[in-house]
Amino acid sequence: MVLENIITHLELLRFSRIEAQVYVTLVKHSKLNGSQIAKVLNLSRSSVYSALHSLYNRGIVFLLPGESNVYKAQDPDILLETLKNEYIQATNELKDELSRFKFVEVEKEYWNIRGYQNFLLKTKELLLQAELEVYMNTCFDLRIFAEELEKLAKRGVRVIVFTLAAEIDPEGLPVEFYRKFWPDTQCDHQRMMLVVDFKKALIAGSYHGSEVMGTFTENPLLVAIVSEHIHLDVYLLKLQEKYHDPEFFNGILLNSQLERR
Repeated sequence: MVLENIITHLELLRFSRIEAQVYVTLVKHSKLNGSQIAKVLNLSRSSVYSALHSLYNRGIVFLLPGESNVYKAQDPDILLETLKNEYIQATNELKDELSRFKFVEVEKEYWNIRGYQNFLLKTKELLLQAELEVYMNTCFDLRIFAEELEKLAKRGVRVIVFTLAAEIDPEGLPVEFYRKFWPDTQCDHQRMMLVVDFKKALIAGSYHGSEVMGTFTENPLLVAIVSEHIHLDVYLLKLQEKYHDPEFFNGILLNSQLERR
């Protein structure tokens, strides 16, 4: 088993299997000719001599002077130190050379998700990555994320939630919760806008029972837009509460397609 392990490691160092066997045999027996090595290994002489020729050209074995075709192995300590230095030099040079070709990412990718389970898994994954703050605008039941929210609370992560949904119950959940009922408007669709640490964003939703579809990204522009959207929702709610005006929102509407949908 030890011998097989040595052979395997030598193969990782650009030895063929026969070359590795020949080298180890010479290390064990000090000096041998090709026929003797072939006999020890039970290999054909042609394959052994081919391996010896390759090893000799690479300075891994030596021909002893004055003796016909008798070989001796390079000292293992010297050989391995030489190979180590060669590999270190080669990898350092490759690192420098390949860095010149490395693609520089100009913009962050957008990734689509489809299906409720995929949405659920991705949302939970993003929540658990949070270290500082989470912003959320959602009509999904918060309790499906209760376990993740509890873990965030234990880590001291601040979670800000805004919703239009009357049915969402935040009781017992460690979140800053804001709810606004728009006049004559119901949350007739499921939505999730999520920002994690002002670095990652997810937008997903389902209208009138359709399949949940969405996008997540680390693109700074979209992260900023979603963050601003959620903040403005909370700002408007606080303005209405500050001025105690139930018609506050009616007074700022634009009569747009969005509002009439």
